[in-house]
Amino acid sequence: MIFNYLLLAFRNIVRQRAYTIVNLFGLALGLAAALFILLYVKDELTFDTMHPNAANTYRMGYKVQFPNGNTEAQPYAPAGWDNYIKSNYGGIEGITSYVSWGMPTSVGYTAKERIILTEDIIWAEASITDIVYMPIVKGAAVNPLKEINSMILTESSAKELFGNDDPINKTVTVSHQATNGQNVEMIVTAVMKDLPSNSHINPKYILNILALKPFVQDLENILSTSMGDGNNGFWTQSYFVCNDPTKIETIKNDLQKRANEIIAKNKWDIKFTPVIRKITAIHFDKEMDWTIDHKMADISYMYVFITIALLILVVACINYINLSTAKSASRAREIGLRKTFGGIRPQLFFQFMMESFVLVLMAAVIALLLVVFFIPQFNQLTGKTFTFAHIFNGQMLLIIAGITVLVTILAGSYPALFVSGFQPAAVLKGKFAFGKGSTRFRQFLTTLQFAVAVTLLAGTVIIVRQMDLLKNSKLNEAGKQIVSIRYGGFNGQANDQQYLTFKNQLLSDPQIQDITLANHLPRLDYFGPINMQMQFPDINEDKHEWFQLNGDFDFPKTFGLELIAGRDFDSKNLADSMAVLLNEAALKVLKLSPEQAVGKTIVRPDYVMGYQAPDSTKAPITGIVIGVVKDFPYQSMRKKIEPLAISPKPHLFDRIIHVRLPAGKMQEKISSIEKIWKTNFPQYGFDYWFVDEEFGRMYENETKVANLTEKFSWLAILITCVGLYGLASFMSGQRTKEIGIRKSMGASSFQILLLLLWVFAKLLLLACLIALPIAYYLSSQWLSSFVYQTSLSVWVFGGVVGLVALITLITVGYESLKASLSNPIKALRHDG
Repeated sequence: MIFNYLLLAFRNIVRQRAYTIVNLFGLALGLAAALFILLYVKDELTFDTMHPNAANTYRMGYKVQFPNGNTEAQPYAPAGWDNYIKSNYGGIEGITSYVSWGMPTSVGYTAKERIILTEDIIWAEASITDIVYMPIVKGAAVNPLKEINSMILTESSAKELFGNDDPINKTVTVSHQATNGQNVEMIVTAVMKDLPSNSHINPKYILNILALKPFVQDLENILSTSMGDGNNGFWTQSYFVCNDPTKIETIKNDLQKRANEIIAKNKWDIKFTPVIRKITAIHFDKEMDWTIDHKMADISYMYVFITIALLILVVACINYINLSTAKSASRAREIGLRKTFGGIRPQLFFQFMMESFVLVLMAAVIALLLVVFFIPQFNQLTGKTFTFAHIFNGQMLLIIAGITVLVTILAGSYPALFVSGFQPAAVLKGKFAFGKGSTRFRQFLTTLQFAVAVTLLAGTVIIVRQMDLLKNSKLNEAGKQIVSIRYGGFNGQANDQQYLTFKNQLLSDPQIQDITLANHLPRLDYFGPINMQMQFPDINEDKHEWFQLNGDFDFPKTFGLELIAGRDFDSKNLADSMAVLLNEAALKVLKLSPEQAVGKTIVRPDYVMGYQAPDSTKAPITGIVIGVVKDFPYQSMRKKIEPLAISPKPHLFDRIIHVRLPAGKMQEKISSIEKIWKTNFPQYGFDYWFVDEEFGRMYENETKVANLTEKFSWLAILITCVGLYGLASFMSGQRTKEIGIRKSMGASSFQILLLLLWVFAKLLLLACLIALPIAYYLSSQWLSSFVYQTSLSVWVFGGVVGLVALITLITVGYESLKASLSNPIKALRHDG
């Protein structure tokens, strides 16, 4: 019996080729989009589950509140915390920690004279392989970091550094600021697979931390005993495994008590709070970025993506339902005959459900092929590393099977009920006609499709506009032509002279006009504070804890800052080395106009900029405000622009060379700069990036969401168009005789065209009344997380409606125009 139903289903599918193609195309696109989204969501929701005993593994960090109300959250802990926990609490099965620094490390394979500059490197305790997933494929599988000078490479880093050579037991030189610029020889003891993209820890080089013993006094003891006090402070990224979750709160309270004792002893005016998180929960932690480089996610976006997937499936199902019920008229006589010869409704219902299942199954196969074909582009879009194994594993195959069954039920149930309910007497006498109920139901479904399309498109436009606002800020616009070169860590007066030599050599190129040595910009969340205390004795005795950017005299000019009062720094004026520029936000606090602020005295402590360690033996720095610049975002636009002072004295540690390049000659000039760099600094790698790329890092999640939403919104609209085209074709055919009569009675082709288009226009208008308030509310909620927001103007939503109307006109217009131009004589002979 089942075989007969399948055979009938295939025959009917083949017999109605055009109808089948339209339905297959819409369903396949919808299923492929849903599979892509669910693949991404599943990957995000299973972050860090690959690590051994992930469900019981915890990380430690801290939150601190400063006297001015500013807060800081960092994923570091005193190096001795993990050992303290293991020593004082039972049931702790493992501890480990590692350190990583933002500045790149030079890794060299001297035998091939190959040097690689990388930030994907950690210095870890040997126990890290017990707690973090590290699938060894070559070398020492057990305790690969046992020896002090041992290191592990990933397959990709081994290939990059050694080429086709076997890396095991090869010597590698490592140089970093932590090694005082000296080369440390390490032995490659193991090679592991690259960690999956849904691991919060993803290094390419793992080195034994004890290799730093020559450079960190009493390192082994510090790693075991440091509790974060000033004299014995060493902070690491720390993990511990605890199988009893009820102990976590007790451990946290104990660490809080120890921290409070240290704060009281040192008389620090801060509020410090230990943070402990299960590693499977840190990816969506809103309080702290545990990856340091701003790759945390917002779980609300997962709900957004799942909703988009469901909406796309609903749109695809609506296409099928509309086309199936509309096409059912051609099978009315078949149903009548089968009922006359003893067919019962359950049998007919099952047959039509079987047809739906076969069609959905075919669409699912096509969808899988589309996913396989476009997986590289999807990886590029999402920053993931999906392979065939991610698609064809047990869980995903179950998800695919479940979606296939769900779509079959959603798409097939109503058409099967509708068609199997035909009355044989009516259809065999040729009296079959669609009732108002079925017509209104199709109109309701089409309205729902329009509402989904308008909501998704409006949301996409708002997201894209907001991202454009973020990317087109003053500093970011300038950053498209500013290349940043890492210079931090080259300390000492001689290096200031080296910088000036390098700068003058670059300026010998007439096409390079602006160069500055300044802070790393923009200020990412994990860079730490650059605030210092400032006073303006000409105004009052208030003390202000404000940010200060440090650069040389050419900083404002290089970044194109806009002066609104006063003047810029002058390198020929020695007094300007103590002077500052203020931004507009600072003037609002001081309650001064730009003109009034110029000439005011400013007093600041004499200590390392951005590192709050005042020395009472040093006299404060006294200078004057020589100018005021227009506000510009120097950190994330999720934050309001804070009061800011700009000093022409470069920071002691945070030093980046910024070079403005001529448009159209970027790569040519970068190659030229690299040659000059290697002449002046042969011992250091050439590490560069563009300022606008750094802005992109701040909005990585939003950019990813914008890209995904945009692509899938257009897919939903395309699926809607497929259904509208099929429906318009059917409706034109159904109304052929009516059109012939109207034209015989004197109606023009234009009037007929308007009549046919008005059907869809009414549905679109109704859909807009539903969709636009929803889109406005959701957009407002999303934008509320940004201090600076794009406007939700009437023109934006009007443009969305206009675009959907235009797409609808193009989609249904051809069939409607063809019907309006038809010969009325042929139309009156039409059988339909």
